[in-house]
Formats: sequence, structure tokens, C-alpha cells
Amino acid sequence: MLEIVSFVAALAVGLLAAVTTTAVLLRRAPKEVPGVHRSDRFGTAFVAGGAVLVGILSLGSGIGTVISALTPGPTTIAGMERNEPAPDEALEAFPRIDEAVSSYVDVTMTHAPASVIGWQLTAELLPILLTVIVSASALWLAIGMLQGRPFAKRFPVALVIVAGAVMVCGVFSQLAAAIARAEANMFIDQAADMPFALFSMQVDLAPFGWALVIGLVAGAFQIGTRMQHDTKGLV
Repeated sequence: MLEIVSFVAALAVGLLAAVTTTAVLLRRAPKEVPGVHRSDRFGTAFVAGGAVLVGILSLGSGIGTVISALTPGPTTIAGMERNEPAPDEALEAFPRIDEAVSSYVDVTMTHAPASVIGWQLTAELLPILLTVIVSASALWLAIGMLQGRPFAKRFPVALVIVAGAVMVCGVFSQLAAAIARAEANMFIDQAADMPFALFSMQVDLAPFGWALVIGLVAGAFQIGTRMQHDTKGLV
């Protein structure tokens, strides 16, 4: 219920801020900018408003996540890897399934230690932080485009920031989730033999790939900035 209220409040604030941002940018944008058509101004202002909306929704989601984590109650740790895969009798009951084995399970604990909650919260907040950074960068870039400076210095700077955020948030969110599972496993081991792997992390290299591509685009914009400066605005 709390998450729904938080989302609705963030949506209302976000829509109002997005409409206001779009209107203000269209009003303050120069009317006659070489190479920038009227449709370009409207499209860029719409993107800026969308970035504001997404950023505010992400902030609302982050606030709801923090409140939910700090509220006393059960904590669920997803993707706990078993030391020995166990048969899944519920799936084996289907006539066309010969054998079903479960290697990963979701574990819910009523009194999870603060270390588990903290690392789990970190893993959930890092992707939200990434969305906020990307949204802020998109707004910043949209303002530059409306001012008629598509190859200004802000573009490579913003893209480098986004590339770094994609890599750092993407990798460390996986690491934080793995540490949360390890802490949960140590907590469970106090009462029984350790049923799960001590440390389990499936590394997703996609953040590295995206960061490299965005960094390459940033380099291209940096070259464009130099060309614009050398040709005195002819680009």
C-alpha cells in the first residue's frame, strides 16, 4: 500500500514538473537558431519533460524502497544458490516434464540482520540512482540542444558521466546483491548446516559494453566540438 501511495504521489508531481519544464523550455528557447527547426524544438522539449518525469518517478521509487526496507517486517533475498540442486516436485507433477531441478531459491527471513538489509537496499538503489543520473543528463543535453549548441562541451561531459554511472551502478549492484546473499547465508548457518553457496555472483558484462559504446559516442561528440570550434561554428 505504501509503495502504491508513493508511486501515485511521484507520478502526480512528475507530470506537473514535466509539463512545466516543457512549457518553460519552449518559451525560453531562442526562436531563430540556425539548423534548429520548430519540430526539433518541440521534440527536444518533450524529451526534456520526459526526463524530468522519469527522474521524479525514480526518486519516488527510491524513497519507497528505503521506507520499505526500514519498516520492520520480512525480508526476501532472491537468487540464493543451493549447494546441491533439489528436485522440484511441483513441476515434476506436469505430465510432459520428466525431471525438474531447482538450483536457486528465494528466501524470506522475518528477522534479517542489518547487514543483509543494508546490502540488499544498496543493490536495489543503485539502478534507481543510474536512472536519475541518466534523466538529469538527458535534461542537461536537451537544454543545450534548444540553445542551438549540439556540439557544446556539455555533451561529451554528460556522456562520460552516464558511461561511468552505467558501469559503476551496473557492476556494484550485482556485487551488493551477492554480498547480501552471502550475509544471509552466514545468518542462516547459525541455526543449521550451510544449505547455500557461501558466495554466488553471476556477473553480467552488459554494463561494461554499454559504457564502452557510450564512451565512444562521447569521443565522437568531443571531436565534433573541436571541429565546431576550429571552423567557427560552420559544423
